[in-house]
Amino acid sequence: MSKTYTYTILIAVLLLLNLWIFFDNSSTISDESVTYFGHVDLEEVRSLKFDLESNDVELRRESDGWMLNESFRADQGFMNSLLSILKRVEIGRTIDDWNQSVVGEVVIEIIDQEQIRLQLATNATGTKTYFVNEGVASEVAVPGYRDNVIDLFTLHPDQWRDRVVFDGNWRTIQQVHVSFAGSEPSFNVRFDDKFFLINGESPSDSTAVINYLNQFEYFQANEMISSGRFTNFDSLSQTEPFATVTIDDIKGEKPVGFDVFPALNGQGFHLLMKNQSELMVLDAGRVARMLQKP
Repeated sequence: MSKTYTYTILIAVLLLLNLWIFFDNSSTISDESVTYFGHVDLEEVRSLKFDLESNDVELRRESDGWMLNESFRADQGFMNSLLSILKRVEIGRTIDDWNQSVVGEVVIEIIDQEQIRLQLATNATGTKTYFVNEGVASEVAVPGYRDNVIDLFTLHPDQWRDRVVFDGNWRTIQQVHVSFAGSEPSFNVRFDDKFFLINGESPSDSTAVINYLNQFEYFQANEMISSGRFTNFDSLSQTEPFATVTIDDIKGEKPVGFDVFPALNGQGFHLLMKNQSELMVLDAGRVARMLQKP
């Protein structure tokens, strides 16, 4: 796995940890603080657009949740965290007649109000964030939030995607079939009448079967991967997978298949391909549990 990918994973993990710490019920905002978006109701946000040199992100609220770039379902929890952070962004010092470079633009569309349009900038060391509006730069930060605010707006579009790739448990799953490349034998877990059979035979430990199937409940990838983002993963996805997991659930119109590829350079992640189209990465421990022998 490339250093760039490892770095983005660490950013996402640290971000979520910081959000959990910061948004504890004991957190408060000083009455004397001035929030940047205090004059608008961010609960009424219809869309957010981040236009950057490297990536463009559009997050739009639909009747059933947030959508990313009109193509993918966005991570709803991550969106709630984003709006919570924006509510708490405070203004520090201001700089008139800003004449330094900017890294992109943010457009926030609010229901029944005009758009909020501002530019993003940072200092030479990347440790400060500035919102630039009509030539005036405001240094902004979130109290208690240790990461730079601008990092939120520079995440890759993949990192906003909903990472739930399957949702089923032992009450809804009808069959799981695991096959391996080469001569290694496959195995099958199939519901029959009252309970599951393992390769056609009754299991000796029903609890173990239930635990195996329940790992697929709200099953999330570590991160979704779009084509072209990592050339090594693109190349790997064109090779033969070493295992395939096919799950048939009563809620789905057809079975869902996951092709599992070998880890690169001994890294602790595997590339998976869902239904021969969607790429994602999953840590090796969870892959091992998916492929464990009966």
